[in-house]
Amino acid sequence: MKTHSVPCKTLKHRLPVMLVMAMALASVVASPFSIARASESDSLYCVVDMSDRSVCLNTRSPGIISLSPGTTELLFAAGAGDRVIAVDQHSDFPEAVKKLPNVGGYPNVNVEAIVAMKPDLVVVWTGGNSPKVIDQLESLGISTFHIDVVDFTGIEQAIRRLGQVAGTEKAANRVAEDFTTRLKTLQSHYSQREPVSVFFEIWRSPLMTVGNGLVINDVILLCGGRNIYGDVSERISRIGIEFLITRDPQVIIGSDPRGDTLQTRKELMNYWGQWQNLQAVKRQQLFSVSSDLIARPTPRILAGAEMICQQLQAVRSGTSHPEYAASQSPTS
Repeated sequence: MKTHSVPCKTLKHRLPVMLVMAMALASVVASPFSIARASESDSLYCVVDMSDRSVCLNTRSPGIISLSPGTTELLFAAGAGDRVIAVDQHSDFPEAVKKLPNVGGYPNVNVEAIVAMKPDLVVVWTGGNSPKVIDQLESLGISTFHIDVVDFTGIEQAIRRLGQVAGTEKAANRVAEDFTTRLKTLQSHYSQREPVSVFFEIWRSPLMTVGNGLVINDVILLCGGRNIYGDVSERISRIGIEFLITRDPQVIIGSDPRGDTLQTRKELMNYWGQWQNLQAVKRQQLFSVSSDLIARPTPRILAGAEMICQQLQAVRSGTSHPEYAASQSPTS
């Protein structure tokens, strides 16, 4: 089935390779989206994607290939799981995606396999997928839908837009509304509490953290925290330990695929224990959160946010790390 899309604009900013790996290969300027017939003389169905491109299809049930874990999760959240015919090799949620064919992953996407599957649409993450691969797909006449989410509003918008282009508007709108309701609940409960200064470690060698251009920074603010690098405009910032010591965070939170476990807590203390003058180390306020929950801007990020909110609240209440750890059921 033939499809049509308007060529992509040149993107000015892309995350570096190190960021892509650190964020589990998993970022949006808000703009209104629209749906319309392309013209009176054809049957193309058009939706504006997150690069402000009008993407037009002639089917309301497109066969879709997803090229990142984040876009895969968002497609399923939008009720379009049954439209997905293949995914990248790193997509692992929900469970159903593990049974789908995969077309490789960053940076080695199998373009030939994608062409052979004849998808109606390929959904790409412009902040993580290779620009070369995206350009190649588009030059071959394959319709692509650009997603780039960096904040809570972007998550809601991405779900709604994917629902529109996949023909699952009602399901997508319900999920988007539920996401907004849950977000507001957390916001009202935590955002105005006593500020707690936070260092969020996303990569250790080299040491890297988040600035104010990623949703992780918004999660910290949501929980009443203050990202000590929230004044940095870069989405991801490489830092030196000397500069970190001068900012002296009350809490250090690490991102780990295993989540918050006895082992991850021990590893955090073993590493950060080198700097006993940091107040987070002195008071044993070191935590971790599942990287899948915090690094992928999808509805599941609210589960990661809830964990961080509880961790910061434990700090406010004067609960020591061992006491907090004993009160939690470690996740795997």
